Amino acid sequence: MSEILNKVAESGILQINLEDFIPSGERVLLDIKPWLFEELILKEKDFRAHIKAHNWNIYQNKNVAITCSADAIVPTWPIC
Repeated sequence: MSEILNKVAESGILQINLEDFIPSGERVLLDIKPWLFEELILKEKDFRAHIKAHNWNIYQNKNVAITCSADAIVPTWPIC
């Protein structure tokens, strides 16, 4: 009987652990729903005013996810 060979181990494929790439630190969720007109429509001028008035320092050294919990259409134009 012939020896069983592990062809995957011999293929040179590198195994990585995805958990090694999870960033450390606090995670924060930023919901833009309150910044929308009637929590439904994004008006650029009002939205930019909210961005300028918001205290961004609270997100220092944190992982931030931005979402909109309303069923609204949010354009992809740059906000800066």
